[in-house]
Amino acid sequence: MDWLGTVLDYSKEFGEVAVFGFLFAGFLQAVARPTVVARYLSGYSLWRANAIGATVGFFTPLCCCTAIPTALALWRGGSRPGPACAFLIATPWFNWYGLVALWIFLGWQMALVVAGSGVFIAFLTGMIIDWQSPNERAPRPLPTDVPETVCTTTSCSVKSGSACCSTVDTDGSGEFFDFSHLWQKLQMAGTNAWALARELLPWIAAGILIGATVKTWLPTAWISALEIRGWLTPVLALVLATLLYADSLGSLPLVNALLQKGLGPGNGMILLIAGVGSNIATLGPIYREMGTRVAILYACCVMTLALLLGILWNLFL
Repeated sequence: MDWLGTVLDYSKEFGEVAVFGFLFAGFLQAVARPTVVARYLSGYSLWRANAIGATVGFFTPLCCCTAIPTALALWRGGSRPGPACAFLIATPWFNWYGLVALWIFLGWQMALVVAGSGVFIAFLTGMIIDWQSPNERAPRPLPTDVPETVCTTTSCSVKSGSACCSTVDTDGSGEFFDFSHLWQKLQMAGTNAWALARELLPWIAAGILIGATVKTWLPTAWISALEIRGWLTPVLALVLATLLYADSLGSLPLVNALLQKGLGPGNGMILLIAGVGSNIATLGPIYREMGTRVAILYACCVMTLALLLGILWNLFL
């Protein structure tokens, strides 16, 4: 009964975020023109372009099947690889409705740690990639449709050609938002919200069940024994996050349960973030579009920075 009660508690906490979060995210996705971001990044200095890429990525509520082609649109539109990668790291794993869920599950301090670390990792990874990449590159035409190879290689449950797998800015307008044909936009918002829910809910459900199991039956002494080992625990957390990559929202119940058992906050942050750098669905398009060097830098930077920040947060929190 304790396990079932924990499952219900986790489900209730997610329900407080999911309904409004998915609907509002769907509406923003319907009225926003993702490819316009490419114009904002063009011509800016290296640090500013990567800062914009990471920040815009954090506030843009895109599911993975839309985030990947949007990042590729930035790259093909003449952006350096760094801002495109910074955008891709910061969304969809780190975003405003994810921040609300983090706040509810892990508290405001842990929420700010994870969100701030995510944006910082996105920014610094983009900077490192740009430092190691050629400075000049001719822009390629922006796609108006998502390549089939992108949609079919992601972990999304939505089908290629659905509203979630389409870009928006096809009329050449420079405005970031488009509120014309509002009724159609509202219908599209509902479709986008459902597509986002279809992608994330299986991960969330799995996370709730695993988190409830850990919280109910995992002996606290096991976690305490791991924490005594100091630097080894963050490394183990990194390996676990790499092998068992899941959506960050779906990982929240598991991390919540482990933190209550005594896991260090930095190690919890690693579990939530490090899998981004080893996700084959993301690394595949990066490898095909930007090359082996960028893909390796992307993975190594995300995992290394997550490990270093995790050790740092363990010392100060």
